[in-house]
Amino acid sequence: MFVSIFILAISSALLLFYVQTVCARALRHKFSHPYSEGILTALRLEYPVVREAFETNRSRDCWQALHSLKCDFVALEYLLKNSNGARCHVSRQEKILFLYFRLLLFCLPVHKAFKFGEKEAVSKLATILQYFANLAGERLDMDVLETVPASPKS
Repeated sequence: MFVSIFILAISSALLLFYVQTVCARALRHKFSHPYSEGILTALRLEYPVVREAFETNRSRDCWQALHSLKCDFVALEYLLKNSNGARCHVSRQEKILFLYFRLLLFCLPVHKAFKFGEKEAVSKLATILQYFANLAGERLDMDVLETVPASPKS
């Protein structure tokens, strides 16, 4: 019984290490142009504001931040999955990043409750969202996005 639990724990740890390594390698990718700026203005994403609020220790409601990050993720995930009609395929690396983002987002209230690593978790989430914004901007024709006026927020 002890051996099986030990093997399960080691396997789980190796799986998490593998996922973090793949995500870190993907996030180190340098883009030739800062595509995220166009996506930020076109979609009015809020992850930079959330990142700044947590880094400067301004009081930020965890549930509001969680909701903002989740909404940004859903918008960017939709863009990535539907940005290129000919290629309706998301790479394995992007799928792993989607999974890793969801895992970090799920664990954010736990980080808040124990006051342990909350800033780092939000920073990782914002970094992943910035990568997705750059990737979506690279795939989309930014000239089309810049000519379409953004609808006012209500």
